[in-house]
Amino acid sequence: MMFGKLREIKTGLDKIRSWWINRNIAEEIAETVLQHSKKVAKAASIYGQHFPDINLKKLVSMGKTHDFPEYKEKDYVPWEISKEEKYKREKAVMVELKDNLGEKWEALFAIWMEHEAWETQEAQIIKQLDQLDAAVQAMEYEKLWYDNVGNFYPYALARLTDPVLIKILGILLKREYLDVNTYDQYFFLLKCNWDEAIFKEKMKKYTDKK
Repeated sequence: MMFGKLREIKTGLDKIRSWWINRNIAEEIAETVLQHSKKVAKAASIYGQHFPDINLKKLVSMGKTHDFPEYKEKDYVPWEISKEEKYKREKAVMVELKDNLGEKWEALFAIWMEHEAWETQEAQIIKQLDQLDAAVQAMEYEKLWYDNVGNFYPYALARLTDPVLIKILGILLKREYLDVNTYDQYFFLLKCNWDEAIFKEKMKKYTDKK
């Protein structure tokens, strides 16, 4: 039962995010919920290293699981449903998984609940990396001549409170290195804690190779 349910979850998460369906992003390049979660987890694994008191393992797990309910529930966009109703539906999915899959899932359920409460440092970081990831992905689509994704940038900026993440988005929005994958730039900025001088030197070496 465990492996069958895990396959079901993976299959359910391998669906295109509603954000991109609504913007008519071509199916072959449209990001899935699973891809998004993996990128949030990767960002967490990099950025979390700058916080000595943080539980890095939990932070990464939170990044991987924050959208787990969407394997069964719709990937709602904010105007489709209230926050309260969205939480109610998603929690019901997670409770069902916890009841069916036992002890290991109880730990993941606790991490998901912590994320939804948005009280711990780990939860606050994942919430912001989640918002920032959508903006980074939008920049990649923008390079492919999709001109209907620009509202992701002010949307993300309005929800970011971490000064480093705000600075990172600002650097990316300068669009100085259009021939370098935006995610490569983003992950390096997280690694160097947005030190722009180090970032520019890295980009210079990258572009000189091309």
